[in-house]
Amino acid sequence: MTKLTVGLALGSGAAKGWAHIGVLKGLASLDIYPDKIAGCSVGALVGAAYANEHLAELETWVSGFSSWDVLGLMDLGWRKGGLISGEKVFDVLAGRIGNLNIEQLKRPFAAVATDLYSGQEIWFKEGDLRHAVRASCSMPGFLPPVQQDNRWLVDGAVVNPVPVSLCRAMGVDIVIAVDLNGHRRGHMHMLPEQLKSREPKKSQPIDEKRQLESGFMDLWGKGKDYMSGLTDKFSLGGGKSHPGMIAVMSQSMDILEQRHKRSRLMGEPPDICIVPEVFDIGTMEFHRAKEAIKAGEDAVHDIAHLLKATLAGH
Repeated sequence: MTKLTVGLALGSGAAKGWAHIGVLKGLASLDIYPDKIAGCSVGALVGAAYANEHLAELETWVSGFSSWDVLGLMDLGWRKGGLISGEKVFDVLAGRIGNLNIEQLKRPFAAVATDLYSGQEIWFKEGDLRHAVRASCSMPGFLPPVQQDNRWLVDGAVVNPVPVSLCRAMGVDIVIAVDLNGHRRGHMHMLPEQLKSREPKKSQPIDEKRQLESGFMDLWGKGKDYMSGLTDKFSLGGGKSHPGMIAVMSQSMDILEQRHKRSRLMGEPPDICIVPEVFDIGTMEFHRAKEAIKAGEDAVHDIAHLLKATLAGH
């Protein structure tokens, strides 16, 4: 019998995306090794590492993150259409996932991005790997768009959050999808709790020295005179407190993404959908990699019988 070709569609989800590492580890424990990978946003990042057989190296790196390490990799600034320039972190990531062209990877890989002006879905199946992953991860408002010829590209989650269609177009027999946002929660915060605990209470006066010594300043290590209220912009808040600006933007995009994702998956369903329970991991809580990875492994083990039955039935 001809061996089935298994494709894996890795969805978007920011810090939740480390669960993809756990999913791939869980599949390996069942002797399932996807032949082709399609990724969106953080799914493209993890998928690229797997396609180049650098997944273990990526896991080791992210599992050692502290909240300070994560934000220390980012260049804060409102320049060029994003809160964070992203060049530093993607330079480091290129060393972890491989600095080469897509066609040089050890497994077929593709990433999805979005044309900012036309709304067209852009598929990367060849060319510079770093450029493709960077474009796919360019969350509007956080990371600036990526230029390609006359296009400006942003996060693939805008048009195809779980790229099942791209995966099928790669010529596979079975598509396993990973949806990081299948479980919902009512409250979201974007900053790590360690940072929040360092925010000054409103009842206390804040002088310039204390502002520079706040958690946010320590975190970035820039020594710049940012507004003391900048941290608040990241918090969605709760109860009667006002949500922060960035969190409002992120949460609104998340709602739109969920609606779009549901319609896409109804029209283009995968054969199996894995849904890790990572709903309580905030957008920027990349330091919680160990929790996310375990959630990914657990999600695979929870449906191991379905995976085996699906693969055996084709």
